[in-house]
Amino acid sequence: MELASLILLIALFLCIGSLSSVVIYRLISMEFSNTNINLFSPRSHCPNCKKNISFGKNLGIDPQRCYSNYSEMADKENKLRNKIDVVAIMTPPGSHQKIAEKFIDKNIHIISDKPFAANLTQAKSLFKKIKSNNKIKYALTHNYSAYPMVREAKVLIEKGKIGKVEDINFEYVQDWSEGKTINKKNSRKMFRWKLDKKIVGVSTVLNELGSHACHLASYMSGLKTKKVFADITQVSKAVKMDNNAKVLIEFDNGAKGMFWTSCTARGGVYGLIIRIFGSKGSLEWVQNDPTYLKYNPSKGAVRILERGFHDASFSKKFSRIKFGHPEGYLDAFSNIYREFAESLKSKKRVFYPNEDDGYETAKFIDACKKSSKSKKWVKL
Repeated sequence: MELASLILLIALFLCIGSLSSVVIYRLISMEFSNTNINLFSPRSHCPNCKKNISFGKNLGIDPQRCYSNYSEMADKENKLRNKIDVVAIMTPPGSHQKIAEKFIDKNIHIISDKPFAANLTQAKSLFKKIKSNNKIKYALTHNYSAYPMVREAKVLIEKGKIGKVEDINFEYVQDWSEGKTINKKNSRKMFRWKLDKKIVGVSTVLNELGSHACHLASYMSGLKTKKVFADITQVSKAVKMDNNAKVLIEFDNGAKGMFWTSCTARGGVYGLIIRIFGSKGSLEWVQNDPTYLKYNPSKGAVRILERGFHDASFSKKFSRIKFGHPEGYLDAFSNIYREFAESLKSKKRVFYPNEDDGYETAKFIDACKKSSKSKKWVKL
């Protein structure tokens, strides 16, 4: 199987696990044709382990390597001469730290769904664990960072095309929480775990949506958040779930930012938008129209850069589909998986998010929660 097709398949399973919010760790055996890397996605520690083992067998995995839970998997795989090289964690936030640390102890590389951890305490522990082990690599699937035109924007900013970054305005809104109608009895099963703080983590809206957006702002601009002033609310008092957040931000270079995220914004499907303004111009990217990047130099006409063409040449490196055809969500996951696999055999620059990005995002979310409670600016 070609590497590109293989990565796409792995990313597909990742998305299925993430979007359905099923508490599973699925075991998928993959072998990269040109790297000899076996990539596994673990199955869950769950009441349906027999069903999950059957799922693994249906994928053609050796029944002797289909395990009932991640701990058994880590221990038994570690004893094999051809043990797995990489594990993919696609579970709700509350389990990320525990699973990751188990595999780090076995020197197994990790690709994890966002967020990095459920809260800052867990994030600190996991961050320390990763940094203390120089034998493993860690990737975080903030997949929007792997869209070709997002990476095009990142490089344009690095080259100084818009000058010094002065202002960042970004939002990520959806409508899945349905306002007052969501609760443990009548909400869709795939959303119920988001009402449990032990599973979803310190903040529903910030861990689920805000983590993507705040990471994207730093990823594209190259800036870190210095301090925040946040207002986090919940539409229904009957539901103990925060679902709306508005945040003022000051970045480490003095730039200002304004951020809104919500899961009660009716009609807010694909609502990820980011605008970055600098001393020489601005850039704008919209998830719902990902092939294009709006570039507005302060001197000259507005330009619409299109993925893969000569005025957006860097994006060609991360394009998976022929130019002129749409490319999006699953392809971005595939880019991260492919790049991670290649990084295990190469020392060239990589663009996928790692533990540093995850830890910074955890600090951002924690500061937002403290700010919203105190009604004051909070430093990271």
